[in-house]
Amino acid sequence: MEDLKIEETKKWIQTWQIAGNSLEDIRIKELRDPDYYSRNLPLLNEMLKYAFNHRIDKLSSGLIKQQQIFMKYYHKVG
Repeated sequence: MEDLKIEETKKWIQTWQIAGNSLEDIRIKELRDPDYYSRNLPLLNEMLKYAFNHRIDKLSSGLIKQQQIFMKYYHKVG
C-alpha cells in the first residue's frame, strides 16, 4: 500500500514538473512576442494606475537610516 502511494506521488511530481516546464516555455514566448506590450497595454495601465492610487508616500529614501546603522556598527566594531 505504501509503495503504491509513493509511486503515485512520484508520478504526480513528474507530471507537474513537465507541466511547469511547458508553462515556463509558454510564458517566455509570450514575453518575447513583439506585440506583447501593445496587446497588454490596457492591463498594464490599470496595474500602474492601481499602484499609483495605493502608493505610500515615504518621507525618506532610507539612506539616512542606512547610514545610522553603519555608524552604529562602526562604533561597536571600531
